[in-house]
Amino acid sequence: MPLKEKGRYAVYLLEKKGFNTLDVIHLLQKKYGFGKVYRLGLKDRYSYAFQYFASPTIRKEMIKEKNFSLRFLGFLERPLKNKDLLGNYFKITIRDLTEEEGEKIKNNLWEVSFYGFPNFYDEQRMGSARHKEGFIAYYLIKKDYEKALKLFLAAPSSFDESKIKQFKKFLKENWGKWEEAKKLAVREYLPVIKYLIKNPNDYKGAIRKIPYELLSLFINAYQAYIWNKTLNLYLKNLSVPLWEVSYRFGKLYFYKNLPFTIEEKLLTLSLPAPSPKIKEKNEWIEIMEEVLKNEGLGLKKLKLNLKIRGLYFKPYLRKVIVLPSQIAIGKFLADELYKGKYKLTLNFLLPPGAYATILIKRLMI
Repeated sequence: MPLKEKGRYAVYLLEKKGFNTLDVIHLLQKKYGFGKVYRLGLKDRYSYAFQYFASPTIRKEMIKEKNFSLRFLGFLERPLKNKDLLGNYFKITIRDLTEEEGEKIKNNLWEVSFYGFPNFYDEQRMGSARHKEGFIAYYLIKKDYEKALKLFLAAPSSFDESKIKQFKKFLKENWGKWEEAKKLAVREYLPVIKYLIKNPNDYKGAIRKIPYELLSLFINAYQAYIWNKTLNLYLKNLSVPLWEVSYRFGKLYFYKNLPFTIEEKLLTLSLPAPSPKIKEKNEWIEIMEEVLKNEGLGLKKLKLNLKIRGLYFKPYLRKVIVLPSQIAIGKFLADELYKGKYKLTLNFLLPPGAYATILIKRLMI
């Protein structure tokens, strides 16, 4: 996509580590006066990553912070859209390997380059439920707003930063003590706590004070969980050998190879996320209804009563399997961090939305 010397939107390249994408955007808006920021993708705070931003705010000088830098590239006449992202390029070093594991990865990489791998969401997508106490969106559907709020405010996770963990632990032990909690609250929790100080029992109103972006992520997390479980059952119905891999939210099932007719079908197949707007009836929808039934729900029940514009379960499509491309594998080297073990560096390109960590799980089978 060619950039211009003039235009309505400035385009930037972000380089970041130790911050997630939303943290970066918030700091840009608060400290540097940025308006609306359009992003391609969402990177967690653990990744060292590059990604593109666009904004009507123009700042040609490079911004340098401890955890990120932002470089101006040029202009566009329109904001960036998801369709502009062609893929994500990864460079990953796998460590603490035995010789046998290294050979296994090399062999599996050949299989994956030919047969692809299931396009599961990994647990990063479900970060708001990493405490393993439940999904916020589930309780929003059930209209149990206090429980949803407890998961947001008072369910600490080992993945939380120390200040957030301290805040959540306090509320877990002192639910309802909003004035004291306010002293510990960090950015995204403060509007909710302030509202609860004035309206102590209006949990639904407090939910509406959560930033729209976060509420959307809560919905996406639950959709991803249901989509993964549906794909598991869908793959089981193919009657091909499957290997089971554990992840934080249960099991994922991987094939190693596929009959040609099945592979040909799956490579062109995209299937919807759970949504009450789904009209068609097919095997995928029947399986998804079965998964939701076990949750005490159904597609038609995936509705929110929050009356927030644009906040609903969208039936976006996702590829069932994906093929990595531009694969390069480095030498099998001694690992300087793990004595007596080895490391292996992989480079590859994945389509938008596919998870490198899912590919790594497949390679380790």
